[in-house]
Amino acid sequence: MSNSKLDRRRFISLAAASTLATPAILTATRVNAASIEAMAGQLLVTGFPGGSAGDKSTKALTDHIAKGRAGGALFLRHNVKSGKAIKQIASQMIGASRQALLAIDQEGGKVQRLGKKHGFTTIPTARWMAENKSVAEAQALYAKAGRELRAAGFNMNMAPSVDVHDPKNPVIGKYDRGFSTDVERIAAYAAAFVKGFGQAGVACSLKHFPGHGSSRSDSHDGFVDISKTWSADEIVPFKKLASAAPMIMGGHLFHPDFSNGKSPVTFSQKAITTKLRRGLGYKGVILTDDLDMGAIRKSFQLREAIILSLAAGNDLLLLSNSLNYDEALPVKATRWISDAVKEGRISTAQIKSSFARVSAMKKRYSA
Repeated sequence: MSNSKLDRRRFISLAAASTLATPAILTATRVNAASIEAMAGQLLVTGFPGGSAGDKSTKALTDHIAKGRAGGALFLRHNVKSGKAIKQIASQMIGASRQALLAIDQEGGKVQRLGKKHGFTTIPTARWMAENKSVAEAQALYAKAGRELRAAGFNMNMAPSVDVHDPKNPVIGKYDRGFSTDVERIAAYAAAFVKGFGQAGVACSLKHFPGHGSSRSDSHDGFVDISKTWSADEIVPFKKLASAAPMIMGGHLFHPDFSNGKSPVTFSQKAITTKLRRGLGYKGVILTDDLDMGAIRKSFQLREAIILSLAAGNDLLLLSNSLNYDEALPVKATRWISDAVKEGRISTAQIKSSFARVSAMKKRYSA
């Protein structure tokens, strides 16, 4: 047989194989896109304006959780109308998914969403605890508060603050949210906090990496530059507790040693991936502070903030959805993430790694 006939047959065979393979390739692409969106949904903890189980926004988020478009719910002060109502909302969302993360600030002092009037134990400020209670006594009180929180349906506490106390600070020091000026003491009491709540089945988050305590402005309001006030010892509590904390939250802060260009730590691979993940050897979940805060929303569109956060190495995104409430935000966010993966702005490996870390935490702390 001539070489020309062999070449023709080989060409026809290859062409046929390519034709047969095309639908499979297209199907794989579609499945991959759907898979990315499914994983992306579990990386979102989203807020809502409702204060009752029957509120439209509460039902909408419950539906998003049930369909996997959101991994959990973020509860703020406006959601808490009464102890009974908050438990009903939590129960409804757990019913939608027993893997749901129900997150709240139960830090103590001014930052305690569920207080005495709602039927919960009062948690003193961090500074008061470190000055008036032993580490063992503090852990016992935090364990009690953790049992109450877990009984109400919550499994995620966005606390403690391991920021260094400085009375000149307008958002940490002003309210005695830092345990001490001594980083060793901060680490000891923060460990008691994490252990106490952890014993009750509540995952805690150290905050705000690499340290918000020395700042002279509030990231709720706008851009915060810590480059002239921050000192290296502020990272010590994060380093000491890196092996014990289920989560670490980065701050919306700027420092040239941690930021890429003029970006806040939240969007910085240098901070999140290089310093925290590799430098401190942190293996747990890294989450953003609320992406609706002034430090972010005044300079970045939400779509861009979501993409930049994941690209930097964050695993879990907090979206209070409070500035301009959007019922469809989880749907939009998962699509934005999927599109960013297609565009090469976020790697598939990053999504898979984040999904694996969040899933492992959910398995440990699920209802």
